[in-house]
Amino acid sequence: MQLKYTDMTRSTSQRLHYCDILKGIAIFMVVAGHILTMCIREIDRAAIFKFIGEIHMPLFFFISGMLSFKLTSGNHIVRPSLSKRVSQLLVPMVVVSSIWIYYFPHSGLQSPLDSTWSGLWHDQWKNGYWFTLCLFEIIALYGALTAIMQRCRAIWQELAVVAVIWSALGVLCYTALSQTVVNVLGLGLTMQFFPAFMAGVIARRHADGFNRLVANQGAVTVSLIAGSVLLYFISWPWEFGDLHPVIVSIARSFFHIALAVAAIAIVKPWSKEAYAPEHPEGRPWARMWSYLGTHSLEIYLLHYFFLFPMGWMRVTLVEMNLAFVPLLAVASAGAAAVIAVTLGVNYIISKSKYLSLLLTGK
Repeated sequence: MQLKYTDMTRSTSQRLHYCDILKGIAIFMVVAGHILTMCIREIDRAAIFKFIGEIHMPLFFFISGMLSFKLTSGNHIVRPSLSKRVSQLLVPMVVVSSIWIYYFPHSGLQSPLDSTWSGLWHDQWKNGYWFTLCLFEIIALYGALTAIMQRCRAIWQELAVVAVIWSALGVLCYTALSQTVVNVLGLGLTMQFFPAFMAGVIARRHADGFNRLVANQGAVTVSLIAGSVLLYFISWPWEFGDLHPVIVSIARSFFHIALAVAAIAIVKPWSKEAYAPEHPEGRPWARMWSYLGTHSLEIYLLHYFFLFPMGWMRVTLVEMNLAFVPLLAVASAGAAAVIAVTLGVNYIISKSKYLSLLLTGK
């Protein structure tokens, strides 16, 4: 059963459809990016791959932050259940990634990741399943911060708390801990996406102000322009000299916030029109993206197994030197096919509650 969520922070029956749509778009981008990096290879240096790689995950973390913030009837912040998150995130991560280790040598795919037991435990990318560990760690941090957040009476105080924790994570990653420990715990990625998650929490807590922000054309214009500049900066930082990684990390965090504002400003009115009272079930395109969004975790966990090898196309595609739009078409067509197969297999798995728990966290 899918949990329902609304613009209010307490349970009612109306979904935030724009969150589903954004998650659907983001998971489609995840698969399209993996089509480029694991099925074709060498094209993953193209601009489109860099853009896709910087856009989809920040949206997931921002939306996760929004949906993680809840209040009790007494206006107390609800601390998220870590036991639930263990079964939802960590159990399928370990099970599915372990299966992947044995499957990968027979897949015909090429991967930039270390798809071995060593890669699972010692590499920050966790054989490609880093997102589940990273999200769990961030939710655990948020749970520890709920008591402090409860005492914050102004948004600047909340931002100060986020800045302090983000700085502490930076100290751990860059000075206090060895790189081996940082990679084992995946702390580098946790530090990278912690601000996006907490921005989602703060946006949900101050929903009225955030809604006014995304409805303000001036704010959206600034977000689009600043986001475009920051996206270029974090995609090709070496063009700006020998920069310290902290500078790039700060720029990336500001980009994540600008991206969230722009994305919600674009998709929210779109979603409102698609789910207007005369279309209570939503228009077909909206139902499609919403469906992908409500199954985004399952798609993320299972889609690697159905990436079809496109190595035979690699040489031709590289020689063609495709521009942004044609390369996007190739990646999108491949992503649509992979997602279709993944959803079919997920439907079969869903008939067994034990397999669902182990493989998809449900």
